[in-house]
Amino acid sequence: MATPPPKRFRVVALVSGGKDGTLAAMTLAARAECEVVALANVRPYDDDAHELDSHCFQTVAHECVDALAACAGVDVFRRRMRGGSVTITRTYARSDVRDEVEDLRTLLRAVKRAKPETNAVCSGAILSDYQRLRVESVCADLGLTSLAPLWRVEQREILRRCAEEKVDARLVKTAAMGLDPRKHLGMSIVEATGDLIRAEDMYGSHCAGEGGEFETLVVDCPLFKRGRLELTETRTVTTSEDPFAPTAHLVVDKYDVVLKETPDGEVIPPGRVIWVNDDDCLDVEEEEKEQMQMDFIERDEHSEGQVVFESASCVVRYVTIERGSVANVSLHGELVRNMPVSTTFKKIAMTHVYLDDMSQFAKVNAVYSKYMPSIEPSARACVATCLSSGSKVQIDCVFVNAHVGPRNSLHVQSISSWAPACIGPYGQSISVDGLAYVAGQIGMEPTTLDLVPGIVPQLERAMRSAVAVADITGAPLGARSLAVTLYTNAKYEDEYAAAGAAVHPANVMFESFSREVDSSDRVFSWRPLVTQLVVTDLPKGAIGEIEPILLVDEGPVSHSSIIEDEDDVDVLRKESRAGASSILPDLSDVASSSVYRPRCFMRCTIVGYRDVAVTSVLDHVRERLHEAFLTPERLISCRLYHRAEDEDIARAVDDAVRTLVSGIDCAKPRCIIVPVVACGVDRDFGASFVLEAYAQCP
Repeated sequence: MATPPPKRFRVVALVSGGKDGTLAAMTLAARAECEVVALANVRPYDDDAHELDSHCFQTVAHECVDALAACAGVDVFRRRMRGGSVTITRTYARSDVRDEVEDLRTLLRAVKRAKPETNAVCSGAILSDYQRLRVESVCADLGLTSLAPLWRVEQREILRRCAEEKVDARLVKTAAMGLDPRKHLGMSIVEATGDLIRAEDMYGSHCAGEGGEFETLVVDCPLFKRGRLELTETRTVTTSEDPFAPTAHLVVDKYDVVLKETPDGEVIPPGRVIWVNDDDCLDVEEEEKEQMQMDFIERDEHSEGQVVFESASCVVRYVTIERGSVANVSLHGELVRNMPVSTTFKKIAMTHVYLDDMSQFAKVNAVYSKYMPSIEPSARACVATCLSSGSKVQIDCVFVNAHVGPRNSLHVQSISSWAPACIGPYGQSISVDGLAYVAGQIGMEPTTLDLVPGIVPQLERAMRSAVAVADITGAPLGARSLAVTLYTNAKYEDEYAAAGAAVHPANVMFESFSREVDSSDRVFSWRPLVTQLVVTDLPKGAIGEIEPILLVDEGPVSHSSIIEDEDDVDVLRKESRAGASSILPDLSDVASSSVYRPRCFMRCTIVGYRDVAVTSVLDHVRERLHEAFLTPERLISCRLYHRAEDEDIARAVDDAVRTLVSGIDCAKPRCIIVPVVACGVDRDFGASFVLEAYAQCP
């Protein structure tokens, strides 16, 4: 008999007794790479307390959680809650405040101590960033992987799975219009499905209860291999007599565990109920206490002032990556020296990391992780390319110091089926000042983080991930893309040639992105700017990578802009000088296109071929600025990609752009110069260079 593969994840599942945590644990238990080794639960401190005002944990029916050990045959770790919902901001950083999240930390630390093989935590988070971010925060501190198999699963799909997978979940709390405690309390969720969907259709509630409309207790399911719960004595406690949305919950005074017949008469021993007290975890290591203080970072909720959108770039030369201390000092020191005045790492919206060798990714990432914020980190794209001689690492960052409105971060570290997790100090996206910067997406299967095999399937998976991230960001990819960078891995050129031009990654990604744009409800008359880059390698050896920039709401606006109606929003438009895909080398050496809002912002792409005249490049920059009613002093970011063999052209263009803004602001950065294997726009990657410029009016 073949030896079963080793378990990748040995999981402690967070449970309240309700359907979400149970369904999540069932989902993982069915996967070959997972084993559920324990359940964990936080309950009210007092036995008589049943419904607490907890933002993170379900407490109704907590009196039945002990029985899960007997039903599932798995140890259940429990802790009485000392803290409450104290830190109620969206994000969470560990502090000395007695918050209920610290009870979760104590509980999971005890599980790790009792079961050292535990390396992952499963939660039933579906839509709640509040809950997910707190679980992820604790997992990161304890060295555990957060698994959220139900994250972003549709509400009606949750109900369908409960029915299909025979999850007998009873409603034990109701608190919504369309739900009657006298009718629905104690009813199975399968029986109540019709009423739940009608309530959603009529009142806009969540049919699976994600808005707190109801809570459940699972009395039987496939996870319960040993027995099922039978509720023998219950009573109803009404907490609100509201005539439209009465609120009530069940208290289970008595229950029985009814044993099941097992296949082949297998004897499944009951699990233990293990209580975790403060004394169990007093010997916390000093280094963990120090880490708690290091990780405390204040969230930037809102800043008033002038828009500052600048890029700082640094090139670290001759760094011996093997010597971690040298890499630490060099990377951190160079970034700080090149940072805009009066800014911090917390102000970074987007980071690009270029390596000369992707095999050094883990070492550079370890250094990167020490200095970048762990809470609401920037989005990031990392590629390997043909850096200038002697350069090992090149990093550039987009800083947004002062901004209108909030800075919104999407940082999902939990492994789910939604999109690949970003485990570490970089997020899926940052939205600020009307733009959303999305991290580079490669074709990983979200549940395993393994690359999908095959050129087309892998690139389609990358596009689906980009779509998923954009949707949650609030700026759908096809409808709201301002620009996109498509990276192709040069390592597989022989495979691309053998497969044919139709499946070359540059063509596949361009066509896939174009379909998203064409099928979207796009309100703009212009198409997004597309930059094609061929680089030496991508993370995990991926075939391609997709990095979009999106317009959020009405996009960037100046402080003087007045947006009164849709007519004002529709001012945003694009004017193209020449289509790069149809340009003829004997007719033109330079082409450009731009997207702009008059007197507000402008983004342009200038593509150059052969021995281009630098003056022609400057003419294009000036004209793109002029049509947007902006001047060179508003140029705040320039990125220049060039073929490695065309370094002289790149330096000439860099000097020319520098000259264009000379005398205006000595603090203006030079072009961020990135050598690549090949570059171009739209379908083409036969250019000598691509210059991306961004201008914005304060």
